[in-house]
Amino acid sequence: MNETYPEGFEEMIRQEGFSKDVQRISMRDISGTDMYLSDEARDEIIKRLDKIRDPEQGIHYIDSGNYHYLSGIFTSFIKVKYDLVLIDHHTDMQETAFGNILSCGSWASEVIEKDENVRSFLLCGPVNAEGGTHADMDVSGKNVTCMIFGEGNTDPDIPVYISVDKDVLCEDECVTNWDQGEMTLSELSILIKKIANGRKVIGADICGGISGSDPRKNFEASEKNTASDLYIYRLLGKIMSEA
Repeated sequence: MNETYPEGFEEMIRQEGFSKDVQRISMRDISGTDMYLSDEARDEIIKRLDKIRDPEQGIHYIDSGNYHYLSGIFTSFIKVKYDLVLIDHHTDMQETAFGNILSCGSWASEVIEKDENVRSFLLCGPVNAEGGTHADMDVSGKNVTCMIFGEGNTDPDIPVYISVDKDVLCEDECVTNWDQGEMTLSELSILIKKIANGRKVIGADICGGISGSDPRKNFEASEKNTASDLYIYRLLGKIMSEA
C-alpha cells in the first residue's frame, strides 16, 4: 500500500531463482486502507487481484503490518480445505472498533468465522488468545507459544497457508511500526520448517516494516528490513519448490 519495499526489490526477488513471475501491484491510489479497510476499498482490491491467475498462490509481500488484513483477502481465493498459520507478535483476533469494518487487528477472527474452507488455525508467537488449545513449540531450546483453533494442523493431505508478520522478530533483525517480539530469523526458520514439514504450502505472505514517513526510517533500518525480507523469501521459496 505505502510501498515500503525499495526500488528494484522485484529484481532482487527474481534473482533468487524461485520464480520469474514477480510483479508489484500498486494499491496506493485506493483510499480507506490504512489499518482499517472500507467496503469500497475491499471490493477494489479484490477486483484487481481477481485479474491474476490463482492470486492466493505464491509468496506475497503486503507492506507494513497496517495492511495485514490482506492475508484474509488472499485466503478468500482458496477453494479447497486448508490450514491457516499466523506467525505474529499480536493475535490479529481483536474486535474492530468500528462495527464490521475489517482491520489489521481483526482479520484473523473474520477468516476463522466466515471462511468455510479453513479447517484449523495455528497462531504462533508471544500471543494472548482465548478459545483455542494451548501448545508450545520448541525452537532452539526456547518455547514459542502457540494456540490451535479447530481440528489441528497435522494432516499432511491438507495444504497450509502461512502468514508472517515480521513484528514477531527482534529489532536486531528488522524494524517495524508495531511493538516487536524477541525471535531471531534463525528461530523463525526452524519454526516455519517444523510447521511446513511434509505439507504443501499453498501460499504465503510477509508483512512488517516502516513507511518512508517514519522517523526511524534510515539506511540501517532499510538494510535490516530488506535483508529479513529476502531471508524469509528464500526460506519459503525453498520449502514451496521442494514440496
